[in-house]
Amino acid sequence: MTKFKTNKKKAKAFTVKGAAVLITAAILAVGLLFTGCPNSAGGSGSGSSGGGGTPPTPPNVGSVEDTGDGFIKIIPPANGITGVAPNYDLPGSEAWWKGVFRAGRKVKLSPYKLGKTEVTYELWHSVLKWNTDNAKGYIFANQGREGSGGGEGTAPTDEGKNEPVTTISWRDCIVWCNAYTEKEKGIDACVYRNKDNHDLVLKDATAEAACDAAYAEMSKKGFRLPTEAEWEYAARWQGSDKTNAAQYGDVWLTKLNSASGAKKPIGFSGLTLPEGETWESLRDEVTRVAVYDEWWDGSNWVDQPTEVTKTAAVKSKAANAIGLYDMSGNVWEWCFDWYGSIGAGEVIDPQGAASGLNRVFRGGSWVNYALDCAVGVRDYGSPGRRNGILGFRLAWCP
Repeated sequence: MTKFKTNKKKAKAFTVKGAAVLITAAILAVGLLFTGCPNSAGGSGSGSSGGGGTPPTPPNVGSVEDTGDGFIKIIPPANGITGVAPNYDLPGSEAWWKGVFRAGRKVKLSPYKLGKTEVTYELWHSVLKWNTDNAKGYIFANQGREGSGGGEGTAPTDEGKNEPVTTISWRDCIVWCNAYTEKEKGIDACVYRNKDNHDLVLKDATAEAACDAAYAEMSKKGFRLPTEAEWEYAARWQGSDKTNAAQYGDVWLTKLNSASGAKKPIGFSGLTLPEGETWESLRDEVTRVAVYDEWWDGSNWVDQPTEVTKTAAVKSKAANAIGLYDMSGNVWEWCFDWYGSIGAGEVIDPQGAASGLNRVFRGGSWVNYALDCAVGVRDYGSPGRRNGILGFRLAWCP
């Protein structure tokens, strides 16, 4: 998998993932059921003109809308995202550089909404306080940290409250999503439920087996983690804009070797430097959209002119084409999926492997090389993993 750097200058050392081994052991006897948001978009047919023949059907590139509630409503193309093989340089030939929209695969996604920012510590803590003050009974394995170096479970500070929450496990995230849903929409809207009793909402992140076998009721309107395909589509969507993009059926997506929202590739060893560009200009483009540590100067990975030593407040960098911030860098973001191989064929609202040992996270972080922020990079960790480079972003079905 991705080779993380070891930065001895950091105050904290972060555990890196092990060897690139496809983990398919069915350790959970769970027929995990996860269906996508009910598709309310309908078809995109076109009527005939009054004369002179039928005009050509315009490309269906999907649509996006800022709904003013902190979320972007995303309607993917009804005819799907048709995978293609990259015809440009990648940092390596391994599958983990190539995302989920692969050649020989077509992915259809139902409409969904995705948070404009990573979940901040202020929002995280407000839900923990609501839970405690109202004796709602939600239990967390970790209380969350303010950014990469703030207090754990303490009151938000003016300096760090808008930084992403970190040091939370995948299990903490799904239980917190249920708590936030109950707070805002009522408990009936909660998505994550017991696999054997769908009336039972998951409320205990320390109940490892129950969380790992979570049933996701996608007909509910509650908050949840995005699927990996939802995450990647939102990170890469450019509609009809061909700048630094590749065509996937009708829609253009940011190239796999680039940061989300970037108009140029990330610099790395083996990249053919684009005409008119320098390693510094590629660095500056990544820096425009992502919080990360080191960049490739043509010979080595080196610190940026202003060294990055911690998380930043959300929205401190430019948004991507959809209007989402920090889809590359700042913190890695948990997705719902078990990590697994990507198969061919046509799939609707895929959710990854049926079972496994590790859950997916995407996007790169403040402590990583720039290339780890590439939109094609897939990564993973155990559901109990926690550290100062992992956070999450909310999704829900409109």
